[in-house]
Amino acid sequence: MARKNGDGGFRPLSNGTIEFQVSTGVDIYGKRQRKAFYGKTEAECRRKYKQFLKEGEPKSKSKEPTLADWLDTWLTTYKKSKVSEGTYDDYTGLAAHVKKHKLGSLKLSDVKPIHVTEFFGTKSEYSYSFLKRMRFLLNGAFESALDNEICLKNPVRNAEIPDKVQPEREAFTEEEVRIILDFAKTDDLFGVAIYIMLHTGIRSGEMRALTLCDINFSDGIITIDKAVKRNGELGLPKNNKTRYIPLKPEVVDFLRSNPKCGPYIVGNAYYVSKEGFRSRYDCFFDRLNKHLLRTGQELIEVKSPHSLRHTFGTICQINGMPIAMVSELMGHHSTEVTDRYTHVNDTNVLTKAVWDYGLPT
Repeated sequence: MARKNGDGGFRPLSNGTIEFQVSTGVDIYGKRQRKAFYGKTEAECRRKYKQFLKEGEPKSKSKEPTLADWLDTWLTTYKKSKVSEGTYDDYTGLAAHVKKHKLGSLKLSDVKPIHVTEFFGTKSEYSYSFLKRMRFLLNGAFESALDNEICLKNPVRNAEIPDKVQPEREAFTEEEVRIILDFAKTDDLFGVAIYIMLHTGIRSGEMRALTLCDINFSDGIITIDKAVKRNGELGLPKNNKTRYIPLKPEVVDFLRSNPKCGPYIVGNAYYVSKEGFRSRYDCFFDRLNKHLLRTGQELIEVKSPHSLRHTFGTICQINGMPIAMVSELMGHHSTEVTDRYTHVNDTNVLTKAVWDYGLPT
């Protein structure tokens, strides 16, 4: 190899190209490191070498994840082992909305507040609670990305969510409950499910998972220890809390007189999907209102299945049950949650509760 000024060596290759090899230092073991530069002339090789000295070794860029990819990584790494199964299912359900939207395909550093605001705008038909949970999810994911130096800014901080008026909590009146229960006793298709939900306040996912084995007819107790989760699989109830709900003797008698051919109360051999449950629920109210129309009675507005749960909590408090007991029956983690499920604002009701449960005079 011919030496030029003691700073490297040139070598002509068979294809006419010149190789310029120069020492760039030693590795951690003291072994000399060399680097080669190629060109048609020695001058071109030296230009490339000088450019290398000026710019240094090019850094390999790690592939920046999209928002959808980062949400998967963040949920698995930071949330799966830290939150309850129900909460994790809720997070993955929220993340699915992002993945289906063009926002999910953007790289983290490309997401701007306007993109997040536009995404929230496409979800305006959802509840205010949904939008707040979505904002919480995205904000947490971007804050974690900042900590890991994957992006430089959190675009969720300055993004806006649509102004929505909090809807009134839905609950059937006591008179409507009486009518619904009377009809449920005669309805072979879905009456038992309606009857149980109004008398226990269980969630629709818990109702879908309820089997005959969960009802202790001798003691008059329903055990709630499982629910159908968002992913369609059986799991623990919300808050991972097993609870036992006592039944009135007349409720036990009704359930005992209505045996089901399969293990599941709704679905028989296999529990139904969320859509299948809602279809059965809506059809029940269609049959009820047709009956009311035939008998010249006022129709009952169809509310969501969750309204049966609100109704149970409200009527329990109307009848004077302490909120701590209502909270335990409904499986809430605190009485503050129970407060949002009840609709007690009548002075007469509160007076009755004080008279029945207040200190003795």
